[in-house]
Amino acid sequence: MAARSSHAVVLLVAGCIGAILLVHFLFPGAFAAVSPYHPANGSGTDRALEIGDLSGDAPPLGVGAENSTVLLLEPMNDDERLEALIASTSVPLLELSVGQIYSAHIRDDAALRDRAADIRSLAGSLRSDALALEVSPEVTSVRSDFIAALDEFIAAGTLLERSVPLNRSVLDEALGHQILGAEHLSDALLDCKSPPAGSPDTEPVPMNLMAKPVPAFPDALQIGERFCYDDASGANSGSLIVSQVRTLQSFHTAGLKPEKYAAKPGESFLLVTIKATHLGHKGDGTNYRLQSPRENAFTLHYLGETYRPIASPGPTNQGGSYSGGALGRHESISGYLFFEVPEDFDPSHAYLEASVGGSRPVWHLAGGGAA
Repeated sequence: MAARSSHAVVLLVAGCIGAILLVHFLFPGAFAAVSPYHPANGSGTDRALEIGDLSGDAPPLGVGAENSTVLLLEPMNDDERLEALIASTSVPLLELSVGQIYSAHIRDDAALRDRAADIRSLAGSLRSDALALEVSPEVTSVRSDFIAALDEFIAAGTLLERSVPLNRSVLDEALGHQILGAEHLSDALLDCKSPPAGSPDTEPVPMNLMAKPVPAFPDALQIGERFCYDDASGANSGSLIVSQVRTLQSFHTAGLKPEKYAAKPGESFLLVTIKATHLGHKGDGTNYRLQSPRENAFTLHYLGETYRPIASPGPTNQGGSYSGGALGRHESISGYLFFEVPEDFDPSHAYLEASVGGSRPVWHLAGGGAA
């Protein structure tokens, strides 16, 4: 039994390495969109995943204003959005998958449960995003492979999350799902046909910088504005508010053994305050709890790049972390999301997007400085 599990681990790691190499060669800019600390947890978005973001060649609007023009790519179609979604999320999926096996190996049940929940949530969100795209018949097989991979990762995450502490049979079954997931993901990546940067299919369009820049998200909410939503059953209503942003170079966790977090050279930490509230129950149902979005449901957009929150550090000397969760009627939770961003981060160019209640509200972070 042990030999069979070891062989399965080798197959999984080999499959993950192969898929990561495919991402690197087919989409060399995709790694820039992945958080360097903790892969994460949320889905990619239509509006963030532009071909220019993945190639790294398209300059962001409003940057480098010394030039008279900037090259902007033509809007993406759903085929390209699907390929961009696959490229930008493959590495986080594979890292979470391998992380589950490592946690099981060292018998860290808490980390295993967290990673299993993360990959189940991420894969489920990506599945919804992929199915919502109206792809052409030529790309249907790519989506089918991607959906098959996500289904395997969801199955593995569900098994590992609900079966702690593990027995050998459950671990073997989860490994089987993860191996199949890596194989399907590799197939999806191989079938992607994203044209290289600068090819005729992505002919750049000149745009005069003297014209007023077009906001990345013209309908974005402002800091402090409330977004209201219903849960999937329509029985409970909730709200989400982004109320404050700040940057700093270091912080430390609270408690008997504080851990210091120091920004890397050229980077800083961005702290964004999130408040989720259960506004009330309606209808005749008996479910009185509302699932507020987890931290992996948030994506930061900044100058053509996307950033994911780092894993929740818990209570800190700056305040509590936001992690989401189930809320009873009229309950609220609030705290910080932590991002690693460039040291010269400018909130006026930043947007925070959330996946909540089947919607994707966006907040413009300009004017959200700490009081």
